[in-house]
Amino acid sequence: MKKVLLGWVAITAFLFLTAQAQNGYVGAKVCASCHDTDERGKIFDQWQKSGHPNAVRTLERASESTPRKFQDFELWVVKMGRGERYGLPKPAAQSEYCLPCHSTAFGVPAQLIAPSFDPKAGVQCELCHGPGSAHVEAETIKGSGKSIPAAEVARAFQVAKAAEFKYFEDERTIKARCTSCHDGMCGDFDFSKMWPMIKHAAPKKKN
Repeated sequence: MKKVLLGWVAITAFLFLTAQAQNGYVGAKVCASCHDTDERGKIFDQWQKSGHPNAVRTLERASESTPRKFQDFELWVVKMGRGERYGLPKPAAQSEYCLPCHSTAFGVPAQLIAPSFDPKAGVQCELCHGPGSAHVEAETIKGSGKSIPAAEVARAFQVAKAAEFKYFEDERTIKARCTSCHDGMCGDFDFSKMWPMIKHAAPKKKN
């Protein structure tokens, strides 16, 4: 049943993105339709076991339920990872100071968000790898086994190439990406300990 549902999610996203001229966000469930197999390293499963899917919920728990009055301002008190408390103009789960790292596609125009995308799913694949609709479209065409007009195939691969879907080739660049959010502001971060918990390189193809 799970595979059937994921298949329908992928089809829904594909229909959405075929109508788009730009690369957009499709969400982790669409990624799972390919990246939740042993051949692809069970990447989606690895993501689900991490804290990343709960990053938005972490913000919801961090904010007090009502704002406090500070002189002429009403501020939402937020408890950070080390226990420090800060005041924000909005609750953390709505704040432009927090959401760029705790969510995916923050501030992206609505026309670039597919119906399959769940904004509550926290730190998803596309936060690090970039919007994935062009990648999904190209891979769907390659794996379909169907006769598709050449112009449509060419267009899909041109969009995918222009989108420059991000790959990380070594741990130096991976660490730089991780620490761009895990910068110590919300708690200590030891890359050497944390990266193995989320490491998700796909197995190399056999010759």
